[in-house]
Amino acid sequence: MTYNNEVNSSTVSNWLESFNNCSNNIFIPFQNNEIDITQQTFQTLNSNNPDFLNIYFGLDDNSNPKLIIVGSVFINGNTEVEENGFSDILSTGMIYELYTNQSITKVLAQQYISNWKLANASSSLFKKSILTPISNYNNLFNNLQADPVRIFLGMDKVCELIVMQKDPNAGDGAIVLNTSFPCPSACSIFGTLSL
Repeated sequence: MTYNNEVNSSTVSNWLESFNNCSNNIFIPFQNNEIDITQQTFQTLNSNNPDFLNIYFGLDDNSNPKLIIVGSVFINGNTEVEENGFSDILSTGMIYELYTNQSITKVLAQQYISNWKLANASSSLFKKSILTPISNYNNLFNNLQADPVRIFLGMDKVCELIVMQKDPNAGDGAIVLNTSFPCPSACSIFGTLSL
């Protein structure tokens, strides 16, 4: 069975190689630790019926990488990803840090994101966040019974950031899903975490 947004192994290998070879890659520290979303975190985020999960890049005050994940929904009747076409869900208990799978406050999330922006906004590779379709997680958690789901990063030949998901327990033949929309230019409008 082929899943929507499935990526073949050679493409994944090429994206990982490009990620490792891209000069001055500011995202390397995020890949140094495993990025997993647990079934429990997913169920909480999915309880508001989001169209996407939006992943924000951040740094703590010691410059350690932090990844903040929130649900996002289409707004104003939009059905295509575009600038200002969706909004983040920032209710209490709906903002998670991915390395710990713990909920955090909006204030702390904004501080992490602000630190990232201050440290890296001058880079040509800079992205605030990257939007990923909820269908990828539904397929991995519900259809393939994954827990956790591993999130990992790649880049294309021009060093454009790519986010992928897979079941880390499925071995070398794991199904890998993609489709991601970086900000800029796919940025949230209302309730956004970005500063």
